[in-house]
Amino acid sequence: MKANVMRMPTWRYLKLNSVELEEKQFEKKDYKYIESSKEQSDYVKDLFSNKDYGLSKDKLEEVEKFSNVNIYKEVKEDKDTEIFYYDTDKDNSEIFSTIDINAKENTSSSYMLSFNSKDDYKAYVNSLVRINLEKNSKVKLLIITNLSKESENNQQISSIIGENASLELSYIELGAANSFVNYKNFLEGKKSKLDFDGVYFKENEDYMDMLVTNEHQGEDSSSNTIFNGALKDSANKAWKGVVDLKRGCKRADGKIGDYAMLLSDDVVNKTTPILLCEEDKVKGNHAASVGRLNREMLYYIMSRGLSKKQAESMILEASFTPTLDKIEDESLKDELKKKVHSMNNRGL
Repeated sequence: MKANVMRMPTWRYLKLNSVELEEKQFEKKDYKYIESSKEQSDYVKDLFSNKDYGLSKDKLEEVEKFSNVNIYKEVKEDKDTEIFYYDTDKDNSEIFSTIDINAKENTSSSYMLSFNSKDDYKAYVNSLVRINLEKNSKVKLLIITNLSKESENNQQISSIIGENASLELSYIELGAANSFVNYKNFLEGKKSKLDFDGVYFKENEDYMDMLVTNEHQGEDSSSNTIFNGALKDSANKAWKGVVDLKRGCKRADGKIGDYAMLLSDDVVNKTTPILLCEEDKVKGNHAASVGRLNREMLYYIMSRGLSKKQAESMILEASFTPTLDKIEDESLKDELKKKVHSMNNRGL
């Protein structure tokens, strides 16, 4: 099956227009670590019914058919951060999760989703998150994937951002042999706002395919998406970022970029930032940097007696820190920082 299909194809030889996923057979199984919500609603699902989002139609149907975690959040007042720990082990190796968040007007809420392997058993995750932000609402969402080496990670996240509403997204990818990620954000309201930062570190023969699309429809809407990552050994990554400025989004401002550090000659990195525009009087910026570091910063650190590898390692971990520091669980934050440091150790 095809997934992460680009709305506007790029050069065929780049092999970025889509990714081919293997069809798998599952049986519906229980998941014990998180209980589904007692109260359910199709309201958010219905709002997205005419939207093009997710990895693919098949992947959306898969998570619904085999659902073992189903959570609905109706946000009527301000809420502190709510954390969901999606742990996997031998007896809970498959997760098919749907989280629908309906943020009512003038509310503020925050969520963290942590997908973590408690052992080395092969896990399979298909997670769907849909968020509707009404007028003047604010939502923060942090997603962490730290799965075992043989696992497969499927993440499907989409949002509808209303008038003067604000969404802050963060994504951390440190595990899983195969990872397929799709973010689709619809900035529909006037002065709707999206801030999105992400980090990834892939090693061994890991593969990651990610498509991020920020679709501007509202006037004066703004989006800023920045990813920082690193690849080592024989890791393979395809990152596609799209700012789509639709007709009618006057004075919209969209920025998107991916900055990847290559730590081995055998890695494969494909980064494609894309800008689509149907409207005048808008701003759009797209950027990418592969294998390059700030030379002035590198020289400054090396002048203090550190080797080039040590200086590179410091700069890489510093680029991860702002996103990792958003983790409110201190023990989890420390664990992930230690893992990044371990992955970044190149015989130092």
